[in-house]
Amino acid sequence: MLTCYMCEKPANTTEHAPPKCIFPESKDVAVGLNYRKNLITVPSCDEHNTAKSRDDEYLLHVLAASITSSPTGLTQFLTKVRRSLERNPSLVNSLMPGDTPVMRHVPHKATLEEAFPIVANGERIDRVVSHCARALYFHETSTKFAGRVKVIAPFMSYGLATFDNAVSGALALAKAFLADTAARGENPEVFSYKFARGPQTAVMLLSFYGGTEFLVQFDER
Repeated sequence: MLTCYMCEKPANTTEHAPPKCIFPESKDVAVGLNYRKNLITVPSCDEHNTAKSRDDEYLLHVLAASITSSPTGLTQFLTKVRRSLERNPSLVNSLMPGDTPVMRHVPHKATLEEAFPIVANGERIDRVVSHCARALYFHETSTKFAGRVKVIAPFMSYGLATFDNAVSGALALAKAFLADTAARGENPEVFSYKFARGPQTAVMLLSFYGGTEFLVQFDER
């Protein structure tokens, strides 16, 4: 019996990794573009697939609103996210900017720009990204990861310079470790990832909309 990638319940559905809502619909992009080619899915139970649908949508809102995202992310904000906000105006509160500007590298422009960071719910983002990472781990290895997953979001400001510097350092080390690893994903303008395993740990780098990144560390000890 096929079981869920997260638990031992029967897998009576499939889950997209990352969430399908991240990928633009055909009605929102230029004619001929298809950003939903060969999306990755894993076996899932109803509980783990549907229970986090609101978190999936929240992640989309944060990613699309980030200055680090490419024009593809902006398109998602001006179409799918805007429709969501029009249906539920209270969601605007989840995208309120902070008071203190920070400098952020914008990959698709190759520039350093000042921006006001969104005051995001880090715990909520970590939850949905860790689910995505575990699903991709299963996709890569055909095994469930039951250990500890640590999610780091370099595009976010953690409000403490020493911690932000440590995050930047961890990202640099991970990118060096993954330098010879090919990026995976059929729709790299929207999402791609790198994955590699060491003796006691595995590392995954998730990239959304051309440069909004998450570093994920799997403790396999």
